[in-house]
Amino acid sequence: MTERPRASHDFSTVYAEEDMGETATVFTRRASLDGHGVVVDGTCPRCQGRTTTEYRHGLPGTGTKGLLTWLRGEHPVTTPDDDSDALTREVHYCECGHPHPNLPPDAAFTGCGASWRIRTLTAERAT
Repeated sequence: MTERPRASHDFSTVYAEEDMGETATVFTRRASLDGHGVVVDGTCPRCQGRTTTEYRHGLPGTGTKGLLTWLRGEHPVTTPDDDSDALTREVHYCECGHPHPNLPPDAAFTGCGASWRIRTLTAERAT
C-alpha cells in the first residue's frame, strides 16, 4: 500500500487558537522510545505541518491511572485498544515546531494554535 503524500506545510498560517473539531486525517500511534508512553504522529489539519506528541502512561487522558504502579516501580499495563480509545477522546494540539506568525511568547505549544480530536488512529507498522 502506498502512503499518500503529505500536503505542504503552510508556514505562513498565522497563529490562532482554533478548534478544528474532529479531523478525518489519519494519525498513527507507537510506543515511546523508553516504553513509558505513546507517541501520536500526523498532519495538523490547519497548517498541514507534521505534528508529534508524546503522552506518558499514568497521566490523565492517557488510558491508565498508574500512580500505584509507578510507586511500586512497575510499568502500567495498557493495550493498544486502551491507548486508541483514550487518544481519540483527547484534544490534540499543533506541535509542528514552527513559530507561526503572531505566536505568543507564552504559547503552550510551538505551532499554529490549532486543536482537534482524532477520528482515526492506527498503529504504526514496524519497518
